[in-house]
Amino acid sequence: MRYFTASGVRAVSFATGRQVDFVQSAAAERGGTRKTGKRRRVGPPLYAICDLEVAVAMRNGILAFGLIWLALWGCAADEKPKPRAVTPVVRDVAPALRGTVGAESSFRNVDPVLVSGYGLVVGLKGTGGQQLDDGISLLMEREIQLRDISAANEYKWQSVDKVTPKQLLKDKNVAVVYVQALVAPGAPRGMHFDVFVRAMNASSLEGGRLWTTALQLGATKPAGGPRGKIVAQAYGPIFINPFSDPGEEGAGVTATAGRVLDGGVMVNPMPLEVLLDNNFHTRARAITSAINSRFPEETPERAPVARGRTGQIVEISVPEDYRADPINFLELIQYVQIDGPIQRYAQRYVEAAKAEPFLAAEMSKCMEALGEQALPIIRELYDYNEIAPRYAALRAGASLGDPLASEPLKKIALEGRGAERLDAILLLGKISAGPTVDLTLRDLLQQQALLVRVTAYEALAERAERNRLNRLLREQVTNPDPNAIRLSPTQLQVLAESDIPAGSIQGVSRKRLGDGFFLDRVQGGEGLVYITQQGTPRVVVFGQDPKLVTPLFASAWSDRLMINAQEEGGPIKLFYRDWQTGAITQQDVEADLPKLIEFFAHTPSPEDPRPGLGLSYSEVVGALYAIHKAGGMNCNFATERDRLLAALTAASAGQRKERPETTKDRAEIVVLESPQATLAPREEGGLKPIIVPIPREAQPNKQPNKKK
Repeated sequence: MRYFTASGVRAVSFATGRQVDFVQSAAAERGGTRKTGKRRRVGPPLYAICDLEVAVAMRNGILAFGLIWLALWGCAADEKPKPRAVTPVVRDVAPALRGTVGAESSFRNVDPVLVSGYGLVVGLKGTGGQQLDDGISLLMEREIQLRDISAANEYKWQSVDKVTPKQLLKDKNVAVVYVQALVAPGAPRGMHFDVFVRAMNASSLEGGRLWTTALQLGATKPAGGPRGKIVAQAYGPIFINPFSDPGEEGAGVTATAGRVLDGGVMVNPMPLEVLLDNNFHTRARAITSAINSRFPEETPERAPVARGRTGQIVEISVPEDYRADPINFLELIQYVQIDGPIQRYAQRYVEAAKAEPFLAAEMSKCMEALGEQALPIIRELYDYNEIAPRYAALRAGASLGDPLASEPLKKIALEGRGAERLDAILLLGKISAGPTVDLTLRDLLQQQALLVRVTAYEALAERAERNRLNRLLREQVTNPDPNAIRLSPTQLQVLAESDIPAGSIQGVSRKRLGDGFFLDRVQGGEGLVYITQQGTPRVVVFGQDPKLVTPLFASAWSDRLMINAQEEGGPIKLFYRDWQTGAITQQDVEADLPKLIEFFAHTPSPEDPRPGLGLSYSEVVGALYAIHKAGGMNCNFATERDRLLAALTAASAGQRKERPETTKDRAEIVVLESPQATLAPREEGGLKPIIVPIPREAQPNKQPNKKK
């Protein structure tokens, strides 16, 4: 029997059940071969096959006359049109980049993703509960009912039992807020990020705390329409920028807007996709194998980093080692070599960096993408006479943890200039090369340049966290007590980042205070108070003896907080009125600035009855700023510039970047050299801190007290 298929005619032997495919052609009928365009077909005489099949069928009495006629008609049918040839896509890339993943594919889902949702802020100071848009009101009433808010009772200030949704939304200490954030491409489960909140029915969010809010993909519509996929949650205390002037609503820094630092957390990961230029299963398998070989997951419970879905799509998940920096991982993926010996490609990249210095940045990523096996060849450039190739190799070596890269990087950190110097300092923080690196970084704390000092602190803090983690791991492994509590690696990591005892070689110590922010002490250099406004909230105090300057009078929050010292060296009196209870605290405080910060943040409890005001991170920063403006510190004051709102505005407007952010983008750091300077426009998307010195207000000349 014969029937038509896409490729020709298929003959079925009823005697054996075997299927035979063939294409009709004059050449096949003659049993020979003939070129037909660019294809060559070979086959036995077609009529012989037809006659043989018909004879077998007739011998068994199965084939009817009509079927015989159909089979013969099929044998005489014209040949099917030839298949169309497909020309593979070949990109025009630099010869040194051929064979990399990025040279044969593009990436999907690599733009920062906008997530949003409506949520509740509780614990306000009587500034909420105002008129609310009808659509938002209906949405929030439905959410409150679905989540059974009164049963959950996340309020620590008051009970909300037997409170209806309408009553809750009119509570003066509650506000509805619109929550937005940008999620990094490929963000894994558990990754934290900052979120931006804007009040919908409150005049101020001061003192508030964001209740757990679900964040969906894209912009959330107040009423109607389908709900987007829930990918993250947000919760935590609201941080209001204390350095802005009232009325700057467009900058998002008034009391009606703020941020929850590190308050967002991914709950549903969003994998990346590598889209091959050509739909070849063999190439997709090769790319999958190359990525998994370079980034193996050591834990059996985790899926491989790369998973082939089709001949054209490979799905990528961010590995555990890169969960804090998925953008860097995305960069590396582009430069992974698909096949070939690592040593050969390492030599190619070294030679390319020498011959074409303008490719040095890309060659650095190519070297890093090869992994540790390439280090012996990469080291050839550590002492190269040209800066671009040398620095490309040093960056790759430091990122791969090569201790031999430390000495050349020390020289750049001490003698270099500009972004390369700052980058070298950060790279030193990644290398486990012994105490000489720590001593070099501590020397940099003595520099006058503010950015150099802060960058050196960041590198020292990273090294202190890593040393603390290693010490905790050793203690747990060597503990002979079988009943001792065993913490997971993740728990140990959190502990190492939250508590760094004093006395380390890095000269950095850390305490957790109040509602979850950190107080870091840095032993070295001139006095400085440094405030972070992105990521983990920290107050960083530099110097040996930071203290208050007397005489002093400082006030904040309409005189709810006042600090007064009438004489130089005299007692420092503090007055504070609680916004909720009206309770008044009057206390003599020490001039020691770190102790004052602890007093601000501490909440007295039966376990720890020490006096304190229980202020939030935002309030502590606001109090310090008030003291600074009054000239009450013997040190400078600096803060990061907030960039979250600008990035959200760009994402909401649909602005896209054609490529993922690179190291070059992240290295752009701007500093105000004087209080009168203005910030220059900056390319969207940078990640490194922009340090803004906050000048002290001019104080009248103080004459020494003369005894009469």
